[in-house]
Amino acid sequence: MKRRIFALWLALCLPLAGCGIREKEDQEGVLERASGLAGDSVLLTVDGREVEAWQYLYWLAFTCDQLQERYDSVGLDLEWAAPVEGGTLADYVKDQALADAALYAVVENWAEKYGVAVSEEDQTALAEAWAEKAEAKGGEEAYLALLKNQGLNRTRAEKLSQVGQLYGKLYELCGAADGPLTPDPEALADFAADQGRLTVDRLLVPIGGDREAAQATAASLFARLNESSDKAEAFPSLAAEGVEHFGPRTLLPGEGVMDPVLEEAAAALTPGQCSGILESEEGFSILLRRETDPESALGDYFDHLLEEAAKNAAVETTEAYQALDAAAFAGALAEAREAVQREGE
Repeated sequence: MKRRIFALWLALCLPLAGCGIREKEDQEGVLERASGLAGDSVLLTVDGREVEAWQYLYWLAFTCDQLQERYDSVGLDLEWAAPVEGGTLADYVKDQALADAALYAVVENWAEKYGVAVSEEDQTALAEAWAEKAEAKGGEEAYLALLKNQGLNRTRAEKLSQVGQLYGKLYELCGAADGPLTPDPEALADFAADQGRLTVDRLLVPIGGDREAAQATAASLFARLNESSDKAEAFPSLAAEGVEHFGPRTLLPGEGVMDPVLEEAAAALTPGQCSGILESEEGFSILLRRETDPESALGDYFDHLLEEAAKNAAVETTEAYQALDAAAFAGALAEAREAVQREGE
C-alpha cells in the first residue's frame, strides 16, 4: 500500500467508540498550540466537504514525525529549507498532509454517494478493538495520553476510526459483483499488467548443512519435472516430496518478497514456463510462472482510484492554510508536546 493509504488504515488502530472513560475534550491541544489555529475552524474544503484544522494538522504532524524519524535513522539533521522537487522539505510535508486530508474527505464523500455508513455492529467491533489496544498500552487513560501526544482526543480518534471503517466498506463494494464500485475487468487487467505483477510457484530445497546433497535433490526434481508432459500439473506434487513448497504467490517487483535473483528470473519467464535451478541464500529453487489473476491487484486498484479522486478533487484552501508555516509548526510541535506532558504530570 502507498503511504497515504497505509496511514488511512492506521485509523483502525485508534478505535475509542464505547470506551468507559470520557476524557475532557481539550480546547487547546498540541496541534492548536503548535499552529495557533482553532482546531474546529475550517482550513480547507475538498469537493465541497469542509475539513477542520485539526484534521489537516494531524496529518501534518504525522508527516513531520515520519520525515524526522527517517533523518534520525541515518544520522542526518533535518533542514526544512532544504530544496526538493517542487520546493523545500517544508513545502513537501505541507503538500503531503494536504493529500492525506483530501484522501480522507474523498472517502467520506464516496461513502455518502454510495450509501455507506458505520453500523452499530461496526461500533461494537471498534469498541472491542479499543479495549484490546488499551489493555496492551496499560489501560484506557494511558492510551488516551498517547493519543493526546498526536493531537487526538476521544472525539477526534473516533472520527478517524469511522473513516477507516468507511474505507473498508467501500473496498468491499469494489470487490462485489455488479456493484457501484465494481471495476471494469479490462481496466483491472490493464492495471495489473502495468504494475508488472508476477504469479510464481516456487519449489525450494533448503541447503541446510549439506549443500551438495541439496543441489543433488534439486537436480533430481528438475529432471523429473522436465520429463513431465504437463509441468504446471506436476509441479505441486514434486514440491510436496519432502522439500519446502510455498505455493503460488503474486508479487510486485521490488517489494522484497523474493530474493532479487529469483525475482529477476521469474520476470524473464512466460506463463507456464519453468526456470532452471537457481541458487540463493535460502537454497536451491525452481520457479514456475503462472498466469496472474487480475483480482490480485484489486486492493491496489481501489487505492489508485481513491488517490486519483483525491488528486483531482476541487480543493479550496483558506488564508489561514496559506499562511501556515510547516517548518515553524514542526518546531513548535515538540514544545507543545512537552508542555502538555508537563501539565499532565
